[in-house]
Amino acid sequence: MKGFLDTNKFRICKELEDNYQIILDDYNNFKFNIIENNLEDENWLMWKNAHEHSLEITKNFRKDLDWDQISFKPYKKSHSCYGLILDEKSIWEGVLLSTKANLNSQFLPELKNTDICNEFFTNTSNFIKQFDEVTSVMIARFPSHRKIPLHRGYKEIIRVHMGLLVPDGDIGFGVGDEKKNWVNGECLAFSDFSQHYAWNNTEFDRINLIVDLDRRKVIGSQ
Repeated sequence: MKGFLDTNKFRICKELEDNYQIILDDYNNFKFNIIENNLEDENWLMWKNAHEHSLEITKNFRKDLDWDQISFKPYKKSHSCYGLILDEKSIWEGVLLSTKANLNSQFLPELKNTDICNEFFTNTSNFIKQFDEVTSVMIARFPSHRKIPLHRGYKEIIRVHMGLLVPDGDIGFGVGDEKKNWVNGECLAFSDFSQHYAWNNTEFDRINLIVDLDRRKVIGSQ
């Protein structure tokens, strides 16, 4: 079963790795210091719809699994900060920085920054927006002693992870039949439609940058 993709084939990967320190500096000014609220917005509705889509196609793909026991659901923490919960515990949190998506499942011509991006991640945004294939950008936190169950997402998306703060120890990421660990300042790429899962058995949270690419604009390189 197909696993990770060759990051050398995606021009943004080298740019992300070359600018690792800039992105990390932006993150260190942020560090998930957000005020929790219950306000809903378009981005939350898109996130909720995307998760429901992902869960449904995963269930159809893996009918051998007991989804009543392992289904995870989205929750909203604050404006532009969303997460996944399983067994009453958060297993993942993401802060949306930029997106081209809208509620009509269409891509806008240009990335639209969130308020958090404009306040904390302007340096990161300034060079990422030069890549037309980018459809969304997030900062993601994977808490310690958590596992993300097997799932899959959209056929249209190639997803890139870059480690920002990756702890040592038993932590990793599986795509198809392959397993790898995140490394600070290095990218991993995979099709969002490939089944994937993750685990973090360390004492520390893992922080990643996640960049989604329009498969139609990069598929010629794979």
